[in-house]
Amino acid sequence: MDVTGKTKDNVKARLDLPEHCRRSELHIQESANNKLLKPKASYSFTMEQKRKICEWVQSLKMPDGYTSNLGKRADIERGILHRMKSHDCHVFMEQLLPIAFCGLPENIWKPMAEISLFFKDLCSSTLRVENLVWMAKNIVVITNKLEKILPPGFFDVMEHLPIHLVHEALLGGPVQYRWMYPFERSIGKSKRGIKNKHRVEGCMVQVYLAKERSHFCSYYFDDHVSCLRNRPNRHGDTGNDPAVQSLSIFNQPGKGSKKRTLRKLTEKEKKSAELHVLLNCPEVQPFLESTIQKMPPHLINFSKIFLGDRLQFTQCTNIT
Repeated sequence: MDVTGKTKDNVKARLDLPEHCRRSELHIQESANNKLLKPKASYSFTMEQKRKICEWVQSLKMPDGYTSNLGKRADIERGILHRMKSHDCHVFMEQLLPIAFCGLPENIWKPMAEISLFFKDLCSSTLRVENLVWMAKNIVVITNKLEKILPPGFFDVMEHLPIHLVHEALLGGPVQYRWMYPFERSIGKSKRGIKNKHRVEGCMVQVYLAKERSHFCSYYFDDHVSCLRNRPNRHGDTGNDPAVQSLSIFNQPGKGSKKRTLRKLTEKEKKSAELHVLLNCPEVQPFLESTIQKMPPHLINFSKIFLGDRLQFTQCTNIT
């Protein structure tokens, strides 16, 4: 997005292009009044496109706790995203990058989408060895595609690190058990309890011990005593509707924002919600199995393929 002070597509990188690349359309040009002009690259956005991306990010609705409020990170006036935390960048890289940058030319957007899908597959909860072997070969091709598009100054050790991440996953397993997010979150809570900045380590130790003592003592309190152990969910709802609580998919009651607007679902949205409930509730599984057993053989095979692991079918016959 060509943010001033953070972009690697600067004048020095453009001056290196004649020595290392043959992309003459990106070379620095000298105007009539002896000023250096940096031609606009095909991989950068116009100000109008930047503002549209910021408006789209500002209107995004994420699940509670999935990310921070990305709307506060978008500056529509300047067309930049700022003050994004590491986890926000992680989510943007995996989930939002292919959608946000779809305005780029296809030969530039495709490598961007491929690197996004690479990180999404690498950070998935289940890793298969055959998929990792394929990813190890594919990431080299993706990196070469990016090197044909972006200037050489963009590539340093961090841009070449993904080539080695697949080998690390083969040795260490899924990254959820090795990354630093849980520890950063825990340390952040301890830092917020610091009162004496001349004794930082001692304050963090005292905060941790006080929290452990209070949590241990809470087990000796009666249930009606409000404490950390029985504190309700921050989005908890006091409603006791038995029809809602009867399904396990609604085991996390909550309430919407005060600024929300009510509207009726369209027929397509209603059917999608019903299908989601039917395919994700264990209570519905016996009814699905009994219904499939009464179906004709050719429809049974189709249902097994369509539902897959939802009904725990392990083998499917070919559809004739």
